[in-house]
Amino acid sequence: MYAQPPTYAPPQPAPPAYAQPPAYAPSYPPPHHNPEFLAADSRSGIVVDENGVTFDFEGQSAEFPWSEIQSIHSKPGAGGHRLMVAVVLPGGKFYECGVKARNSVTLNQWFRDLGHVLGVYLGRRDNPPLSHP
Repeated sequence: MYAQPPTYAPPQPAPPAYAQPPAYAPSYPPPHHNPEFLAADSRSGIVVDENGVTFDFEGQSAEFPWSEIQSIHSKPGAGGHRLMVAVVLPGGKFYECGVKARNSVTLNQWFRDLGHVLGVYLGRRDNPPLSHP
C-alpha cells in the first residue's frame, strides 16, 4: 500500500498578538466583583447592592436585605420616563419606588444596568456556591 501524499495548503498568517486588548473590547469585572445600581432624581432614589435594595423618597429610607426579598419587578412608569421598581416580600406584601429619568436614553441604560445587577445577586441567591466539607 502506498501512503497518501500530504495535501497542499498555503500557510495561514498568524493572528496579530496584542499586548493589551484592543480599545474597543469591552472590559468585564472580575467574578468576585459586587456591582451596584443607583438611580435617583430630585425626590427619590433606588440602590441595589450586595446588601439588598434601598428605596429613598423625600428623605425617608426603606431597606430590604436579600434574605427578606421574595422577588423584584421593574417596569417603565407613566409617561415613559420613570423607572418603577417593586420589592415583593414573602407573604405578598410589596413596596414600590419610582425614579424619573432625564430622557429615554437614561431610562434604557437604567433598565440594562438594573437587569445586570439583579442577575448577579438573584443568581447568587438562587445558586449558592457549593460548600466543601
